[in-house]
Amino acid sequence: MNEQVDYSDLLDPLEVAIGLEEKGKKIFADAAARVSGKHARRTFEFLVTEEDRHIERIRQFYDSIQKSGQDELPEVAESDASARLSDFNQRMADLREDIRPSSSDIEAYKFALRFENGAEEFYQEQMDKAKNQRVKQFYRWLIHEEEMHSKLLTSCLKFAEDPAAWFREQSQTSQDPS
Repeated sequence: MNEQVDYSDLLDPLEVAIGLEEKGKKIFADAAARVSGKHARRTFEFLVTEEDRHIERIRQFYDSIQKSGQDELPEVAESDASARLSDFNQRMADLREDIRPSSSDIEAYKFALRFENGAEEFYQEQMDKAKNQRVKQFYRWLIHEEEMHSKLLTSCLKFAEDPAAWFREQSQTSQDPS
């Protein structure tokens, strides 16, 4: 007789993660509709697509646990979040003359950043609790993704609050060989 194993300790946090990503998607979609700046709107639209990617990955990981338990979990590739952040910042620098941040943009960035930091903390807690290396890898991937979102939002916030300082910082970063 095939014994049914309870994986709720693995699946329940993933259900919460899906809910967090769906909530983030809604927050970002609402922000995209509310902000006045074209760059802010594009930023939030980008984050909506990022949340969709996360939801899909979490669901795939969830399904793999349901189907095979934790013995045959898929390997989790490293996050390419740093490269996506670098590309994003380069596009932002290229739009120098087209970007006009407003106070509504600043508030939207601040709110979104608080949300992303909360999601990152949740994923860190789950990674710390996980015993299975693949589960840990998966949460590490999510943490890297959320860190990228936080850096992206922090960069946008810095730009909105002080564009000249943002461009000086970007110029120094691009000249730094390390």
